[in-house]
Amino acid sequence: MEPIPSLKILKYIFYDQFNLKFKQKKCTNPEIQVKLTEHLSNYQVTLEPNQSLLETTYTVFDLETTGFYPRIGDEIVSIGAIKMNGNEIIDQFYKVINPINEVPEYIYSLTGLTKEQINKGITFQEAFLKLLQFSENTVLVAHPASFDVHFLQEMAKRWGILNYTPTFIDSFFIANYLQPKSNNKLDNLVSQFQIEQKRRHHALNDAKMTAEVFAELLFLLSKVGVHSIRDFTKIKSKKKGRLFISF
Repeated sequence: MEPIPSLKILKYIFYDQFNLKFKQKKCTNPEIQVKLTEHLSNYQVTLEPNQSLLETTYTVFDLETTGFYPRIGDEIVSIGAIKMNGNEIIDQFYKVINPINEVPEYIYSLTGLTKEQINKGITFQEAFLKLLQFSENTVLVAHPASFDVHFLQEMAKRWGILNYTPTFIDSFFIANYLQPKSNNKLDNLVSQFQIEQKRRHHALNDAKMTAEVFAELLFLLSKVGVHSIRDFTKIKSKKKGRLFISF
């Protein structure tokens, strides 16, 4: 990811952060905040070491955002998610979010969202609660999780939702482990596995394609002897020495 532009940092320090906090306070629903606190106090995923990867339930999700930097004011405009058991898709989730700040014009073109859809969207606080309920007792998957999970955590923190530490898998790092010499971006994997190409940067479309890619990666893992949670946790990504799984 490119360095954060200096002007964006200065604008956030001297103006945006105060405006954001003021507007956010007006949008916060105390009842939803209580539900979030209660939900997160019981939020955990129990995984057995011998549990098969194909008998584990996952929530594969994607975010569309107003930028790359949640710490300096960028926000989520939509969340798409697919629930799957092993490689079988069992449910889907999609919410459009009306962010605190104005959405840049190019984001409408990129995502295909309209101003009417954004204006009718729900708050991040509401969307996050619904996502937690949808993904309960599942392992999150994103491509790459280093962006999507981090962005979700930073947004939760901004809304006063603390201690959100989900169990997640980074499918991008799995792909890099299996294919270290390949360019393992989502578009390339979709092409490699001959998955139907859907309109990109629509959160639900991207989640669906990521879910299909993840199913293919699980199959490839089985071919190299990775069948269980125990097998999985032993693997480390060679890239930057980072774990691609957080349990």
